[in-house]
Amino acid sequence: MFTNSKPTLYRNTTRVLVLKPMEGKTPKSTTGSLDARLFTGENKLNAILDPRTRLWYLKYSAGGGLQEPLKQKFTSFEALLKHVTDYFLKRNVQITEIID
Repeated sequence: MFTNSKPTLYRNTTRVLVLKPMEGKTPKSTTGSLDARLFTGENKLNAILDPRTRLWYLKYSAGGGLQEPLKQKFTSFEALLKHVTDYFLKRNVQITEIID
């Protein structure tokens, strides 16, 4: 699981969440398996700050829409990160890195 032991000063309004299946487990979703491109780098999960509303939201880099639980807006990056971490842990996936 991704852990951040000290406060990080993020600068960019778009951050890439790098995902990886948990060791020894198969990634899963309610509709089957998750897009394997999320683990190879061909597709990325982006956290984006809307400059007008100052709310964070998620978007995939390539194709496909988000799963319903991820179609939300968040008042802080930390709230988004907690929600996404909890969502993917239930699906045997962990966040390994945040690219700022």
